[in-house]
This record gives sequence, C-alpha cells and structure tokens, in this order.
Amino acid sequence: MQNKVVPNREYKSGLFAFLFHGKKDLLSLYNAVNGSDYTDPEELEIYTMEGFIYMGMKNDLSFLIDSQLAVFEHQSTYNPNMPLRGYIYMADALKKYIALNHLDIYSSRRLELPTPRYYVFYNGTQKMEDETILYLTDSMEGADTAERSCTQFKAHMININEGHSRKIMGKCPLLYEYSYFVATVRGYLNEETSLMEAIDKTVTECIRKGILADILRAHRAEVTDMLLKEYDEEFHISCEKKISYEDGYEDGVKKEKARADEANLKVEILTLRIRGRSEEEIAATLNIPINVVKECVRKATGESE
Repeated sequence: MQNKVVPNREYKSGLFAFLFHGKKDLLSLYNAVNGSDYTDPEELEIYTMEGFIYMGMKNDLSFLIDSQLAVFEHQSTYNPNMPLRGYIYMADALKKYIALNHLDIYSSRRLELPTPRYYVFYNGTQKMEDETILYLTDSMEGADTAERSCTQFKAHMININEGHSRKIMGKCPLLYEYSYFVATVRGYLNEETSLMEAIDKTVTECIRKGILADILRAHRAEVTDMLLKEYDEEFHISCEKKISYEDGYEDGVKKEKARADEANLKVEILTLRIRGRSEEEIAATLNIPINVVKECVRKATGESE
C-alpha cells in the first residue's frame, strides 16, 4: 500500500521559489523568458508577494528591472483563471511599488509606472504547448468583450516540463535542472513507488548526475520536506483518480458478467421449455427458484401476470 502524506495547504513556498530566491538565478530566469542579456544581478529590485494563497501555495516571485514589473508564478496544475490571479497579484505589486517610491496617485501629473508582465511556469501533467497566452477577457461574458473591456490582462504560460521550451531551458540551466528533477520524481511515482521513496531516489540520482547537486547536498532535508508538502496534493489527487477508475472498471466488468450470466440463464430456461419441460422441472434441473423460471417464460411469451 502506498504511503500518503496529509496535504499542507498553508505551506508558503515550494522548491521552485526556493531555487530562484537569489538575484543571480532570478536574472538568469528573466533573461531566458525575456530574450535579454542583463549581467548585473544588483539591477534587480525584489518585491515579495505574501498576500495571496492559491492551492496551498503562495505566489512565488516578483521583481522589477528595466522599467518592467515581472511576476513569476509556478503552477503544477493547469488553470484557465491564471490571468485573473495574475491581475490581482499585479495590482498588489503596483501598490507596493507606489508605496516604496512615495508616488501620489492623486497627483495632477501622470505617474511613470513599470510595465507589468506575468509569467506562469507550468509543469503539470496535462499536455500543453511550449508557450501559451491566456487572456483575462476570455473569462468575461458577452460579445466583443476584448474590444469593449477596459482591461486586457494576459498570462504568459511557459511549459517547463522535460523536453519542452528548449530555448528557454538552454538560457537558464537552473530551470532545466529543476525540470529534470521534477520529471524524475514523477517517473518514480509512476513505478508505484511511495512519495517518500520517490523523493529519496530522485535526490540520490540527481546528486550522482550533477543535477542541483550542490543544493541537494546542502539542503537535502529541506528539499525533501518541501516536496512532501508540494507534491502530496497532486499525488493524492492522481491516486484517487486512478483508484476511482479502477473501481469503476471493476464494477463495469462485474455488471457485464452479471448481464451475460442472466442472458445465458434465459437461453437455458427457454430451451428446456421448448423441449417440453415443465416450469417445475426446469427449476429443479437448473437449481433456481421457480419464480425466476415463471418470470422468464412470462416475458418470452408475452403473457400477463
């Protein structure tokens, strides 16, 4: 029986945020998705997002560079409402930017604000293109919404599963290693390995192969704890779906067998009746209740009760 971990919906961050908490790694990730080549990590101004919780994971990362306010979020499940969440996150980030820069939104002069950009790094199991753009107006009712709406916010979703977004992975080695790590965990889980064992095997294998090796050596216990809290919900859901499918399949097989047995019994009853056997004789021969024989004959001959 597989071990299950109780989901912790209040855990504030996961491995993705842990890996990309430093300015150097954030800059590498930003350059990869933005097609830029910034070299000075100190150009980054970090804004942490602590106010929003979704699926037990708070928003991951946000920072300001080159007059752009970028929000990075990691998602292990596809959700078409990401533009709405990003819109809310971005409003909060802009409020912090205004406060930190002592801007007056009631001023008669137009304020200069950074350009918001919302990236979602997706590594769920649902098949997706390398890059997908989702729009907030897609969720709005009515015709010509995109033209009439006062808001058109978009979420730029990047598939970071192994084998996807190769150009971005090539520019950000840490992102590639994270992708490989996640794929390895899932590979062991697919072998019916317990969650704890899958994590332990993955950490050992990745250290041996030089994948996130320094981080895993220094923070093995912390990474294990993060993954237990981060993947337990996904793992639990997938297990429940599998169990539900298997139970449904078994029930279906049983029902089909019962229907086949019932049909065969009817054939036997009617065959014996055609040969001149009485209903009592048929019941005795087949070792079944007399009322079952009578009901079968009645339906076959169209007799009323």
